[in-house]
Parts: sequence; structure tokens; C-alpha cells
Amino acid sequence: MKRLLLILTMIPALCFAQGDVLQSFLDNLEKKTLESAFTVTITERASQPVSFTGNIVMRGECFSGKLMGTEMSYDGKTLYSYNEDADELTLSYPTQGELLEANPLMFAKAIADSYKAETKEQGGNYLVTLRPDKSTGVREFSLLIRKADLMPLSASMQETDMRTTTLTLRQQKFSELAPDFKLDKQGAYINDLR
Repeated sequence: MKRLLLILTMIPALCFAQGDVLQSFLDNLEKKTLESAFTVTITERASQPVSFTGNIVMRGECFSGKLMGTEMSYDGKTLYSYNEDADELTLSYPTQGELLEANPLMFAKAIADSYKAETKEQGGNYLVTLRPDKSTGVREFSLLIRKADLMPLSASMQETDMRTTTLTLRQQKFSELAPDFKLDKQGAYINDLR
């Protein structure tokens, strides 16, 4: 009886480790707000790596972030892009591709059904690697997720042209607050492309 109880208590953990890590991670991003500082590093074969730092807040498909003097926010419908130097706020309806470029963690959601996922344990973390079934511009997309709370630690995309883009999160935290992702810059020139 004790052995049966032990096996029954282990089944959820075994099932989770086998295939539900990515889905549980994506569900977590839908239900909670993630706030984080980050570094994006772009590495190409023929040049030195280039790095940029910024901040992001995201919940589901909505996000806001700052990078290199530009502030972006997406409220689920409108993409707001504020250029600090020009004091200009541009409003547009983004394409799916534009959204995926601006929000790399949601790239995993977009490709989860069409790419093969492999999950490995690495210390106290999960390494989820997604590879396409057929040739695309992306060779591999990887997520490093902390096991204890499904906190994203990094995301890396290797492209077929041998370019790798890595997003490393720092000082990240989850909260239950649902922020307003509209961007309002009083006095800025408004460029409405909707």
C-alpha cells in the first residue's frame, strides 16, 4: 500500500517533467505579470557580440518595455512606440511578426505547436528546446526556466544564418497586478498609423 501511494504521488511530477513544462510556463505568463530587467545579446559569426539592456513588463500577449531610448507598449490591440529623442509617440496595429520580435518570450507560444519540444533538467532549472520540423529561418529556440516557480531566466534563438540572439532576464519577479499597457505621453507629437 505504501509503495502504491508513493507511486501515485510521483505520477504528477513525472507527467509534468515529461511534456507539460512549456505549457505550464506559458499558462503562468497568461495569469501573472512578469517584471524584469534584461540584456539582449546578438552574436554573429563575423563580428563581436553586441549587447543592449532594458526593462520589460508583460502579461499574456500584452507588454511594455524600454530599450535604447525607445519605449514600447502593446495593450492587445494597439502598439505604442515612443521615441524619447524625437518626443514622438507612434500608434499602430502591429503584425504578428512585429509582436514576436518585440516580445521574445511569446515567440515560444507562437511556435509551440509547430516545433518539436525537448525538455531537460539542468540543476534547479528546465531547459526547453524547440526545433522546427521543416526548414525555417530559426534553427532552434531555447528557454531556461527555473524549476521552483517557472520563472524565465533566459531565451535564446539560433537562426539559420548563424546569428544567435539571447535574452537574459535579471531581477525578475511575478505579481498578480494587471497593469494598463496603454502609453500616454503628454505633449508628445502623435503619429497615428491605425
